[in-house]
Amino acid sequence: MAFGPGLHVFPGGGVDSGDSEPALAAHSIRSAREAARAIGDNVDPEPALALHVAAIRELFEEAGILLTDPATRESEIAEFRARLGAGMSFERALEGLEVRLATDRLAPLAHWTTPAFMPRRFSTWFFAADLPAGAVPLFAPDEVAAHRWLTPSRALEKVAAGEVQMWVPTTSTLQRLVETAASTAAEVAARIRFTRIEPPRIVEERPALVRIAFGAVGGLPGRVGEATLHGHRRLVLVDPGDASDEALDLIAAVVARRGGVIQAIVLTRSDPDHAAAAEALAIPLAIPILVAPGAGRFLTYPTREVSDGDVLPADIDLTARLGPAGSGRLAVVAASAGE
Repeated sequence: MAFGPGLHVFPGGGVDSGDSEPALAAHSIRSAREAARAIGDNVDPEPALALHVAAIRELFEEAGILLTDPATRESEIAEFRARLGAGMSFERALEGLEVRLATDRLAPLAHWTTPAFMPRRFSTWFFAADLPAGAVPLFAPDEVAAHRWLTPSRALEKVAAGEVQMWVPTTSTLQRLVETAASTAAEVAARIRFTRIEPPRIVEERPALVRIAFGAVGGLPGRVGEATLHGHRRLVLVDPGDASDEALDLIAAVVARRGGVIQAIVLTRSDPDHAAAAEALAIPLAIPILVAPGAGRFLTYPTREVSDGDVLPADIDLTARLGPAGSGRLAVVAASAGE
């Protein structure tokens, strides 16, 4: 692959122009309005349905799994594959098959946008779906170099051991699946709900402290969280959990208004809600990401562990306080309440 060679990722790809064809929309169980509602009304109905269709199409093209209702028989899948191989569009290949695209079985998991410093950028929606009974995956050799089936926790262990490489959106999605303890797409849908994203905003600003509220922490549209900036000009950023352009732009604007520079990022926890934007900020600034001992295990970028009482690199009296041993948590403590 020209983009991300050697990385382990989920099946996926881009939305094609044909994914928004009315004929494909007619094949979908979920309407355009329902598709938009499923992803928190953060995308207009027609593009939202195209995202669902693209997810089903790409899953089939890369892994040979066709999500339909009723389930597609093996002979029908072979015919469908032959039609696509002969150059038919996805829409035309569906003609004659008495099935509908099971877009209602796609449970939204996350939304991530590639950082601005990357040479290619993608706005990517992640979905979960159950493997149809009796379905046998068939991976496309021109799109998939290798494949493996792993539980989310096992995949994260392999990342920690350095056996596989992943991007932050992939590991964060795995962490989210572990967090939900879901074993079916229906459980994912019940435990992860997208809502409309509220713009990031400053909720408190003092001479040495800024609190910023975000509306899409951990890659979950509508999930609210906070980050804090400590210091006057030599700043420490704590828990940047929203990796959206809007969130990163607001952080940059606050720093610029103070004539300051972020010296380090501190993660009080390493889950996506607290850490989602850490790498996107640290790489262009060439600054360290500070964590409690063991907290960086499942993170795919370098971190630096701190000890209890370590002084943090702000221009105010700021120290790290570790949580219980093995918790992977820490707190940032200022010398006075005013900071």
